[in-house]
Amino acid sequence: MQYGIIFRVTMLSLCFFLFGCAGQTPKSPAKEKMVKEVVSSSYHSFNFEACKPVSINGMTKKVDNFMIVFDPSASMTQTYEASNDCMACHDNFKDIDYAKAHAVKFGGREFAKQDDKQYTLRCNECHQDTLYTKFKFAKKLTNCLNQAIPELDFQGGLKTFGYPVYSRLNHGPKYYDTNDYARALREIIDADGASPLAPTLISVGKDIFNLKGKTAIIIISDGQDMDLREVAAAEELKARYGEDICIYTIMIGNDPSGKQVLDKIAQAGQCGLAVNGDTLLAPEEMESFVREVFLTKTRDSDNDGVPDYKDNCPDTKPGLKVDENGCWKLVVLSNVLFDFDKYNLKPEGFNVLDQVVVLLKKYPFLDLHISGHTDSFGSMEYNITLSKRRSSAGLDYLEKNGISSDRLSISWHSFAIPVATNDNSAGRALNRRLEFKFKKR
Repeated sequence: MQYGIIFRVTMLSLCFFLFGCAGQTPKSPAKEKMVKEVVSSSYHSFNFEACKPVSINGMTKKVDNFMIVFDPSASMTQTYEASNDCMACHDNFKDIDYAKAHAVKFGGREFAKQDDKQYTLRCNECHQDTLYTKFKFAKKLTNCLNQAIPELDFQGGLKTFGYPVYSRLNHGPKYYDTNDYARALREIIDADGASPLAPTLISVGKDIFNLKGKTAIIIISDGQDMDLREVAAAEELKARYGEDICIYTIMIGNDPSGKQVLDKIAQAGQCGLAVNGDTLLAPEEMESFVREVFLTKTRDSDNDGVPDYKDNCPDTKPGLKVDENGCWKLVVLSNVLFDFDKYNLKPEGFNVLDQVVVLLKKYPFLDLHISGHTDSFGSMEYNITLSKRRSSAGLDYLEKNGISSDRLSISWHSFAIPVATNDNSAGRALNRRLEFKFKKR
């Protein structure tokens, strides 16, 4: 009981100091030391209102799959202690001007209007000490991370180690859904046992064996009770999958040996990074981390409106209409036109067909459909025959220039699909045409 009173008095004093309620600096070295010790072991809790999906404007997927490896081993039941960088930040509270600025930013003016009891409770929410374990911090962090991942068509998995092993969660990635992932995280309710990260990483290698595309592996752990075996397992995983995987580590707490191991594991991945969980408390840092792991800027090298990652024809000439795969969708107007009642190709038509030959030879996975069209002079029946001869003329030219017939098809439409008016000569000239539609095989 006496200890509880002392703790509440200490926290109340700290809150007055941090948020400007007392408006005084420490008056003795002993009191200053007490404030430093309490503050430096504190932390700012996650603001879950700020844990929301990262914007994907101008971005596209960097990876296709991810696996979070979560550590619920016995060492995670230890008291959470901030990293050295975080402690250095909290030491700044000795500066009263810094403390006042903090109070304004985080609501000190509002707290000043509340009674002492409410004020103390709010302070405890923000600056928890011995009541807070690494396990609780890691779960809050992972929940926030889950909220921040945008719901693209990722395959997402969650794996744990320690005892008990949450077997239902230890599966390979499946279609990622934020709510399903949150439910899986809620089932991790206890921490105990050893830290067998090495065999867990070997198991991850088996889980992702049949996955297509790139995979991000995110390890959330304090790194304790680990050694070079875990590093070797990460190196083996990288050697097996090469550029298809990147490894990221999120350090929980400030154990020096744990940090050393997790840093080496991230380095083994070659394309990942190691961070301390403290840094992800700031919403902008969490957003930056998610972008680094999951997203990359959208590129459109040929400026055709189709991003490179889904562009099957990445060097389409400017001005050409393209389909959803970035390949020529239509060649029309002045490119391949015919004289009245004729089906022989003109010089301008040869030029376009030569470009088509080059394109089809460069991209053997493309097929081409040629459709023939006429103006409205004459009967439908006569123009059907004429439009068929026009499409056949285009087909014959491509075949003579080395394009296999099984990649080509034709259709003829008479004057049923005009692209301009048939009421004047200029419009009718545009309707006497071929159209080219490319598609992926």
